[in-house]
Amino acid sequence: MGLISDIAWKKSNSNNDRIAPVDGLRAVAVFGVVWAHIWLFCKNPALSLAKVFSLNLDLNRAIAVLGTGVDLFFVLSGFCMYLMYARKQNKFEWKSYLYFLKKRWLRIAPAFYIAAFVCALRYPFIGQPLPFLDLLAHASFTHLWVPNTVGLAAPFWSLATEWHFYLILPLFIWAASRFGFWSITAIAILGSIIFRLWMFTSGYEVGAFWNAQIPSRLVEFTWGMCIAKLYTVQKLPPKLLCAEKGFLLGFTITYFGRILMVTEVVNLAGSLGYICKTLAEPILTLGYSLILWNVISSESLFQNLLSHKVLQAIGRWSYSLYLWHWWPCLWIAEHLVHKFGSSPIIQNVSLVLSLIVLIPLSWVSYSLLEAPYFHWQQSRKSA
Repeated sequence: MGLISDIAWKKSNSNNDRIAPVDGLRAVAVFGVVWAHIWLFCKNPALSLAKVFSLNLDLNRAIAVLGTGVDLFFVLSGFCMYLMYARKQNKFEWKSYLYFLKKRWLRIAPAFYIAAFVCALRYPFIGQPLPFLDLLAHASFTHLWVPNTVGLAAPFWSLATEWHFYLILPLFIWAASRFGFWSITAIAILGSIIFRLWMFTSGYEVGAFWNAQIPSRLVEFTWGMCIAKLYTVQKLPPKLLCAEKGFLLGFTITYFGRILMVTEVVNLAGSLGYICKTLAEPILTLGYSLILWNVISSESLFQNLLSHKVLQAIGRWSYSLYLWHWWPCLWIAEHLVHKFGSSPIIQNVSLVLSLIVLIPLSWVSYSLLEAPYFHWQQSRKSA
């Protein structure tokens, strides 16, 4: 364990520079999002394990940390975008900035636009006009700002946040090269947390509007960039964060952040509930970033699991799976609940049926709408 494991480094330098455990974490993130939405659509059925005094131990609520897959995606995005951009550029130039945005648009826009348009086609089927304003807002990644334009599919909010991160990343890299990486990341993390504190003390409407915006979520991307920086200089985690124990420690921190989101915990904190809301995502994603550092730099059971070929495939298709999952999951779950009622069994059946539909759909979407981008990138490298 004195050096970053050969396994981790070999996987980072093969298969088009994909880092195997990172793709595995993408698969975990998208499965978590699908699971959480199925649970929601099935009306949050309780899976009781036992009752301790007046406390009902509900397994579904206990594993609801899975529902924070978007936050894990943001950490992974910060990690990957820093590796992609900072290795090639350490100063701000308009030409390279616009080229970076062009590449990111080519990467995410085709699948997103097609998915958004298909989601919009349901409106004529229910007797409503095609929502052109919604489509325009989504096409320009401004649907977080324009009122009443987030109805195509709820998960699409994160695409705007992701794009806004791309807009500021080159400026971040420039500032880091001029004033020091760790100084700028500390300012970004602290500034984002202070913004969240203001947001959650300014009333419900302010919080509802800003919670998905980049000032609130910047801390999550920044944790990922921190791990990317450590990765580029081959900095090993301390022993406490290595192997299986390090993974479990990261998971414990993640779980603590998730607990701070629970309504009962916020209510229990009373007038200090805003502190729970402020710190929840920063702590949650700090745990995710430590898990990421662990699995890319330390051999363990978890690194091997995340590097499994099945999770690798799902990880590659995760973007398409995320884009397409909302309506199939909703229709399948609501149909089964209407016919058989809400229960953990119906929830699990809905999950299985949804994945049976979504996995091949995601493969097709990836092959047609995402793979051409990677082929284009590969041809440019070999030209």
